[in-house]
Amino acid sequence: MTLAPGHESADGSAAVLSARPPSAPPGGGCPFLRGATAAQTNGQEGQRLRALGPAPVVELPGAVQARAVVDFALAERLSAGPQVSRDAARHWPGDREGARSVDGVIARWTGSHNALNSYGDDHRELRAPIAAALTRRRVEAMTPVIESIVQDVLDGLDGVGAERNVDLVQSYALPVPHEVITRLLGVPAEHLTAFSAAAAGLFDASAGAEEMARSIGAVLALLDQLVGGAREHPGDNLVGDLVRAADASGNPLSDAALRDQLMLIIVAGTETTVHAIGTLLVHLLSHPDQLALVTSGQVSMEDALTESLRLRPPIASVPLRFAAWQFEDARSGEQFGEGEPILIHIAGANLDPERYEDPERFDVRREGGSRSLAFGYGPHVCPGAALATREIVIAVTRFLERYPHARLALAPELLEQTASFISNGYTSIAVELS
Repeated sequence: MTLAPGHESADGSAAVLSARPPSAPPGGGCPFLRGATAAQTNGQEGQRLRALGPAPVVELPGAVQARAVVDFALAERLSAGPQVSRDAARHWPGDREGARSVDGVIARWTGSHNALNSYGDDHRELRAPIAAALTRRRVEAMTPVIESIVQDVLDGLDGVGAERNVDLVQSYALPVPHEVITRLLGVPAEHLTAFSAAAAGLFDASAGAEEMARSIGAVLALLDQLVGGAREHPGDNLVGDLVRAADASGNPLSDAALRDQLMLIIVAGTETTVHAIGTLLVHLLSHPDQLALVTSGQVSMEDALTESLRLRPPIASVPLRFAAWQFEDARSGEQFGEGEPILIHIAGANLDPERYEDPERFDVRREGGSRSLAFGYGPHVCPGAALATREIVIAVTRFLERYPHARLALAPELLEQTASFISNGYTSIAVELS
């Protein structure tokens, strides 16, 4: 495949082509990736893109053009192979020299240097302390803590009263992971109130730029204190584990690098879990037959979660990846130019009819399984997947045990969803508890 009209070549200059590329729509140009809207989900947008090929060229906010990979098998191959990088400074021509000007959401996702936006040995060094801190031992140690937090939040729902509709996002799906990440980090009691307020601000969709900047600054300042304290006296918590693992490596991380890693964990471990809890409850409450299979024990909650993550992953796509060199994918015949931006469209690939029969059906007994790209694939697979799974399963199981007659106050298609091509979930879920 060649570059779309107006697409940037590897040296940052505009490429002039005489023929329309195979993945561009008739008439030239490329579609704008809008993300979820009131009329369509991210998965449905991915399905429309699939009509243009396995990796059509799309325009992202900020006039960035990228290859949106909606073919499941191709997405797996690109995610696993060394030919694709997440390091913009190293593999996006013009970024390192400052010749490229990108602002807005793309800049926020590609401008930081952490375990997410790194490549090769650098990625392995940044990822290793996080993986070492999120071990099975840590998951088991956190399980009773999660159970306690969930029970406390459920007790708070009881206080709302059974006659009122409640918003499951604000009243349940958000408080649980927020409290879990706070306890996981080992935030001291004297900082709990300040940290909770600042961290909550990171996920306030109504916050303006100045408010968001204040929240980020407050969280970073508190993380500096946590890292500094852990350097002196590393405790039995994630910060202590991260400091010990980082210091034990051949290339110890600076305090600033550790802080950035922790910020990544907070953002990745909170918003995605919020959406996963809410979405699984929506799927089960709107499919009584599937819910009955789970509550009767015929199907595990883990299997139901796997199917829910496939059908509506909490992250639709994460900007951006880049072709580390010019290459052709042998199986699909798709060609990628060196430095070409690539967007793995998880929500679209998870509905690939070549991979899943009747992909839009919620089926907890799906033949062939529901394994998907929701937790990533290859070197960038989520190191916190086991902890997130335990947290989501406990939260949804305990809610259904406490409120066996809960029902959605609105049909799923009427629920307000996040207007984003990255975050993929509901902003509000009105539920009648009984």
